[in-house]
Amino acid sequence: MLMSDTVSVEFSQQLTQIQRKLYSYILSLVPNRTEAQDILQESNFVLCRKAEEYDKDRNFQAWAFRIARYQVMAFLKTRKRSKLIFSENIVELLAEELEDNSRFDKMRKALSYCLDELGERSRAVARLRFEKNCSLLEIAEKLGRPMGTVSATLYRVRVALAQCVRNKVAEEEAAELS
Repeated sequence: MLMSDTVSVEFSQQLTQIQRKLYSYILSLVPNRTEAQDILQESNFVLCRKAEEYDKDRNFQAWAFRIARYQVMAFLKTRKRSKLIFSENIVELLAEELEDNSRFDKMRKALSYCLDELGERSRAVARLRFEKNCSLLEIAEKLGRPMGTVSATLYRVRVALAQCVRNKVAEEEAAELS
């Protein structure tokens, strides 16, 4: 069964409108820009393939995010040996948090705040890894630090950022209730 032209145009418009949010969502789960772009393309392919299954009475963005989440999980299974990506459990938790659109912007703002709160060395490691997409070896060379030290710092940064973001979002939500 083929989509009607009206449904096809509406679907295309909705898919086009959420591309930036969908990419940001994927990038928050897989902090490598190239891999996130690949997952976005695969997600778009799956979304188009499943266009007829979409119920237009449901939230399109939530549906698209769910499909992207499955694509991220499939990607993680293929990369399971890499210690540089988040575990599936962490991605599941992040995905659940991020699928709630109202929290997505809060979390992005909180992450920006939390990055600024990191110490200079930790912030440098985080920026090199997540913004510049540098490998551990490249970071170690640039900073003149042993790879093990960089790896441990990156682990501590991820833990600290996750805790800081949770706390900051909780504070903001508590303030909204007051």
